[in-house]
Amino acid sequence: MKFFRHKLKITTFLLRFVQTNTCNHFRETLVKRQSGFTLVELLIVIALMAILWGVAYTMFYQSKKVFSLSANKLEMYQYARIAMDEISRDLKGATLKDNVDYFRSFSIAEAVGLTPPPKNNSSILTLLSLTSNGSSTPVTLITYYLNNADELTRAEYNDTSYIYGTVSAFNPSQATFYKLAGNMNYFSLAYITGSATVSAWDSTSGTTTGRLPDAVSITLQIYGTGTGNALETGTFTTQIMIPYRITH
Repeated sequence: MKFFRHKLKITTFLLRFVQTNTCNHFRETLVKRQSGFTLVELLIVIALMAILWGVAYTMFYQSKKVFSLSANKLEMYQYARIAMDEISRDLKGATLKDNVDYFRSFSIAEAVGLTPPPKNNSSILTLLSLTSNGSSTPVTLITYYLNNADELTRAEYNDTSYIYGTVSAFNPSQATFYKLAGNMNYFSLAYITGSATVSAWDSTSGTTTGRLPDAVSITLQIYGTGTGNALETGTFTTQIMIPYRITH
């Protein structure tokens, strides 16, 4: 009997010990919960916030990059459209007169007096055109070239006595210069006659005397205004047919 009494006492003691420690642990846990986050929980929250911030920043950066590229492409298309429209209008109005046959391409060395000077890879073309010019002169002597400031330039000359005389050259000192497009690093013209394409044309001498080409091929290379990876470059090419006409 004594053995069973001792066993009962030990069992009772153990139960009270477990109950007491369990309650104390519960109270300690409850106090911790009420007092705030544990260090581990705080680190987990910080890590999750860092991940979310990184994802948000990446999405914002990519959106900004796409917007910048789109803006640069739009700018290039606008420059190209303006340049092509203007050149097309003047070429379609190209004309030869009985004593004023002037549709001539020039080399860089031959182009003297153009300001700013031509860029090294620029084509240079001077022609008489019937396009409207805001003056009483029915025709305009026009020169196209790319200057060394990366600007496609249109220079026009409307002196009546000179144009109705024998045109022997373009007079830059008396011309009015217009910027057609900026951000251009390449401007090339090629002249098409029949099935042949040539890089130069001169209606005042040689086999092309008194003749206009059938068409002119124009190639422009324009770059955007962005920097680094946002900088876009576009190449635009077209052919302009020239209606043949002679006026007297």
